[in-house]
Amino acid sequence: MNDDWFEADEGELSLQHTILVDIVRESARTWPECPPAATAVLVFPPDEDEDLRASRDAYDAAWDEAFTAGQAVLTLIVDLKHRDRKLVVMTLGATVAGDRLLCSERNSSTYHPESITDVEPLEVTGSPEELGRIVADWFAEIVSRSMIESDRKPWPRSFVPKGTPLPHGHRWVRNP
Repeated sequence: MNDDWFEADEGELSLQHTILVDIVRESARTWPECPPAATAVLVFPPDEDEDLRASRDAYDAAWDEAFTAGQAVLTLIVDLKHRDRKLVVMTLGATVAGDRLLCSERNSSTYHPESITDVEPLEVTGSPEELGRIVADWFAEIVSRSMIESDRKPWPRSFVPKGTPLPHGHRWVRNP
């Protein structure tokens, strides 16, 4: 079990990735309902087996560019958990491939980008410090959102603005 947010083995991260992860880790300590065990660091070396990446899109193109340049690809994962049922209701991911950052909702099994809710994907380029701040802010904004679900159906879940009263026939999932 993780003792710290985005825990990684020593020597697993490059200097650039360490800078980025340290910035995001510091921010994570303030996120509501997000314990260390809800976060993960995945590092894919340049010789990663291509069979792990099934589709061909901008996400995969970023991987290919990084691998061609001999760079590892870093993905930070945050699982948003249901407060009562302790199950994952959403997986968020931020992937750094070279100087490119791709943030989006992710499939909880493959961690490939997947759009299920109204989480706005993000794609930017920048230095490790810039990308670290962007990732930290992107995760923090989504993790801080209040989420509800219908009393009669556990899905779909939806975000509501902070301070919004609980609508009739719904229950809080996260961050009331």
